[in-house]
Amino acid sequence: MYYFFLGNTPELSLLELSTLYPGEFNPVSKEIASYTGGLDLSTLPRLGGTRKVAQLLETCSRNDIVSRLTALISADLGKNIALTDYANTPLTTPRVISIKKEVVKSRPVRFVSLDTVEHELLMLSRQHVAEFNLLPKGDEIVIAKTVWIYDAADWVARDRNKPYRDIKRGMLPPKVARIMVNLATQGKPGLTLADPFCGTGTILAEAMMVGCHVLGSDINPAAISGAEKNLSWLCSFYRLPSTIYHLHQADATHFQEFTDAIATEPYMGPLLDERNPSSLDKIKNIAKGLDKLYRGCLKSWCSPRVVISLPTFHVYGRVIPTISVDTLTSLGYNVASVVPYAKLGATLIRNITILEKI
Repeated sequence: MYYFFLGNTPELSLLELSTLYPGEFNPVSKEIASYTGGLDLSTLPRLGGTRKVAQLLETCSRNDIVSRLTALISADLGKNIALTDYANTPLTTPRVISIKKEVVKSRPVRFVSLDTVEHELLMLSRQHVAEFNLLPKGDEIVIAKTVWIYDAADWVARDRNKPYRDIKRGMLPPKVARIMVNLATQGKPGLTLADPFCGTGTILAEAMMVGCHVLGSDINPAAISGAEKNLSWLCSFYRLPSTIYHLHQADATHFQEFTDAIATEPYMGPLLDERNPSSLDKIKNIAKGLDKLYRGCLKSWCSPRVVISLPTFHVYGRVIPTISVDTLTSLGYNVASVVPYAKLGATLIRNITILEKI
């Protein structure tokens, strides 16, 4: 049994996991899901929506938690220890100190903190901390040891060190881009993935990181030039073959190349000031224009699976959509899934949508 600790949009994280792994995921809490299948830990760095993974050690009663933790930590080889309590156990600081006193009788050990709140993942990773997680299971407590933590430093470096940035484009977070790639390719190796609105190349970069061949296009020549710089840097930094990507300038409504999948965030209209948005009529007109654009694109595209970020606008107490499910169906697509993604209180909501050609 494994436990997945999900990202900022748990529903999107779960969709990614259920797409990549055949076993059953069950919620433990809003941000934690259990997994009953077998797991190859080497596949976990592919994930965009999971923060860490823990493996079940044992289940015990609340009354036995101190003795069981003492035994498990004594048997563990880790010198640095952390306890993280997600189950609201009676694990007070004096009890943590009592565990430490018992363990040091058998081997040297250092508790990085006597606090049992959630620890910083970067600290746990850098200090090689053996973390024991306490999770609820009815009236009992699950003890699970962390076996994988996402490489936060690598994600940040890949985003910040790329040579070309544009605050008006490329606003999609790399981890969301990775999730979209995984949803599009379903974890199959060696596929060709296209992004007809490639912008600065964020989705293409994340597809290359998981072994895809990529094809990117954009109507803006400056975007193509910037994406070329970013993908060239990516190939150099991670020693990827430059032959796995190709870029060209093109109108997305005339993109007719057949690829295994498309993952894209299309043009989503002019940037809106969330504190002082445009008038309701203007936003309605923006939505109508985007609806027309998306219709033209989806009529043209040939790929059997499309993962696309479709916007809706939440303004003046109203929800203004762009393209409807009925329209998508009329264009020959089955809408397999839709998950909204946005910061709290945002005007623009990204709806991560999986489309399959009928």
